[in-house]
Amino acid sequence: MNAQLLHYKLEQLEVKGSSKFEVVFAAPDTQQEQYSRYTLRAWWIVLQAHRDKPYATRIDLYERAFKYIPNCYKLWFNYLKEQLEDLGGRSTFLSNKFEEMITYFEKALVYMHKMPNIWLMYAEYCASLQKYTQTRNVYDRALQSLPVTQHHRIWKAYCQWISKTESITTAISIYNRYIKINPDYKEEYLDYLVSKQLWGKACQILVDILNDDQFNSASGKTKYDFMKYLCEIIARHPNDLPIDAASIMKFGIKKYSDEIGQLWIKLADYYIKTGQFEQARDTFEDAVNNVLTVKDFSLVFNAYVKYEETIIQMLEDFDENDENQDDIDDTILSTKLDQLLKIKSSQDDEVQIEDELLLKMDRLDELLERRPILLNSCILRQNKYNVEEWLKRIVLVKGDERMALKTFTEALEIVEPNLADNGKLSDIWIAYAKYYRDKGDWKTCNQIFHKGSKIEFKNIEEHVNLWSQWVETLLIDGFVNDSLTVIKQGLFKKYVKKLDKMTPSEMVPYSLQLWQLYLDLERNFGNFKSLRAAYKRMVELKVVTPFIIINYAQLLEDNAFYEESFKVFEAGVQLFDWPALYDLWIVYITKFIQRYRGQKIERTRNLFETVIEQVPKDKNRIFYLMYGEFEEQYGLLNHAIEIYDRMVFNVEYQDKMEAYNIYIAKVALYLGITKTRPVFESAIENLQEAELIQMGLRLAQLERKFGEIDRARAVYIHISQFSDPRFDDFGLWKTWENFELHHGNEDTYKEFRRISKSVVAKFSLMPPDPKKIKERVEKGQLGQV
Repeated sequence: MNAQLLHYKLEQLEVKGSSKFEVVFAAPDTQQEQYSRYTLRAWWIVLQAHRDKPYATRIDLYERAFKYIPNCYKLWFNYLKEQLEDLGGRSTFLSNKFEEMITYFEKALVYMHKMPNIWLMYAEYCASLQKYTQTRNVYDRALQSLPVTQHHRIWKAYCQWISKTESITTAISIYNRYIKINPDYKEEYLDYLVSKQLWGKACQILVDILNDDQFNSASGKTKYDFMKYLCEIIARHPNDLPIDAASIMKFGIKKYSDEIGQLWIKLADYYIKTGQFEQARDTFEDAVNNVLTVKDFSLVFNAYVKYEETIIQMLEDFDENDENQDDIDDTILSTKLDQLLKIKSSQDDEVQIEDELLLKMDRLDELLERRPILLNSCILRQNKYNVEEWLKRIVLVKGDERMALKTFTEALEIVEPNLADNGKLSDIWIAYAKYYRDKGDWKTCNQIFHKGSKIEFKNIEEHVNLWSQWVETLLIDGFVNDSLTVIKQGLFKKYVKKLDKMTPSEMVPYSLQLWQLYLDLERNFGNFKSLRAAYKRMVELKVVTPFIIINYAQLLEDNAFYEESFKVFEAGVQLFDWPALYDLWIVYITKFIQRYRGQKIERTRNLFETVIEQVPKDKNRIFYLMYGEFEEQYGLLNHAIEIYDRMVFNVEYQDKMEAYNIYIAKVALYLGITKTRPVFESAIENLQEAELIQMGLRLAQLERKFGEIDRARAVYIHISQFSDPRFDDFGLWKTWENFELHHGNEDTYKEFRRISKSVVAKFSLMPPDPKKIKERVEKGQLGQV
């Protein structure tokens, strides 16, 4: 019997007026109808069909269904739900129906004892009746009946219910049971204890959380957050705590190195609340001397200052009414002033209070004066290799000789050369030496500088800095000979030739900065012999620049050591490369020519040939000109012309036009203007475009002066192939036309016109040159023909 047929039979029975449903399945027609009695689907369709029927009718249907399928969770759940909904409209809890509901729940649990929702519904119902013992028994039975995997649902509801009751002892017992199997619930338990102001037990739970490495906070809090919370509770409620509060707070301060300023403040507040004022002050002192960050230092120091100011305020207001102390910090108001001062009532109270007030004010002033040195100590604890902070500390304690020497000693012992940060270790050694210099103790000052020079610093710059400061310190006070002796110790000591394997201290003799300082000393206080030795040693070590080579050579020249000066130049040109050699060669050759003029011509020529062979093309024009000028003055004329001829072929293209102009001028000057024709022809062959046209116009003009009309015309014809008639920038076509009008005939003029047209046609077929187009646009010539 399917569901539709079952529904139909039920309707038929109602139509016939039957008020009972015993006959519904009394005589099943078929085997299928008999089987349908044991299916939830059939009964559920019947219940849905009667959803609008009276409450008693539906309850009767549920009870009939339970006879066939008593283990159906869905039927039991909806059965109890409808029972509860019916109870919701009753006006009093004294009705017997409420007691009957408990019976229904118990009946359901006979079959549904493994269903947590039934247990939760039952417990919630008992709680609504305010039957605390019965509710607790229901939760306990549920935990006994359900598998462990479903206990979390019961415990959550159990704890939520008990936390709303007034039975604190029972709640604590239940919470303690639950956290044994679920330690992560300690955070909710902590919230409950705090809400009930059970500070002692709350502290114990916080300690357990801090000691439990496996604890995971549901709210995402860290162990530091819990530690801070614990310290806050201890500071606010210090009395009658079942734990060693001070030890716990000190343990937290020791464990957490960052952002512990608030923990220190809470510990001090704890001592203040318990009346241990000296302990509070000691705590503040420990804090400012142990925190590692500037942020924590600022927090602690400000709290320390506020504490001292509050005590002073209380002492000043001692004779006034309590109403005048409203602005005093809350942490102090919790104690009595006589407890603070520990002064017994006597006639000398006012005197003792005045003395105490002066003492406190002096202590506050001393604290404010110590702030810079305390802050400096904090930064150094964070980074003990901070050279800048060590130097600041030295300045702060400079007035106290004992502290100053202690600071220097600590700095030099702690800061390692390779780990020095934010400064140089050599600066500390220099400051240490100058400290004794300022005291007039030159012996100790030199000993410190000497000891510092033996340290293997991080790099050569630090060594150079120390040696330079040592020398300059001696010079400032007039110890010239001592300064020379000192710098010689650094520069003339044994040196290593393999630069790649040298330590920073071994590189001191190769320091150009120190050698230049030594040269300045020798120039001002030395003699020619010592200065020459210094230059010689620099050349040997190759610690020179072209400028130093020139100065060395000038020194020798001024003292008539001419050949020696030229040897210095020879050594110098072997040490450097181009372009550093440019000035050196110019000075060398110039000095040599000024000294010997025409006496050592071959040697001079060798110098020129050497430099011309080595010099880059973009730098060789000046040497060709110097070479040619030398040959003009002291050598042979044909040699000079040959040099100029070599110049026009070897210089860079951008210098060729100028070189040809010089070449032509020299040939015209010495050989006559007619001898310039080969030079012009060479220029026309080697130059391009604009330079070629300009040189061709000059050659054509020269040929016209000589009366060589045909030669001039041939030049015009040649160079016309490189000039567009539409843009006659150099006036070639106009000049040629005038030339034909004056020296030509009809045939030559026609030839001129023919060539002009052919050149125009040639340039018209050529691809445009962007560079030239841009130039035309800038000149406003675009479109001209």
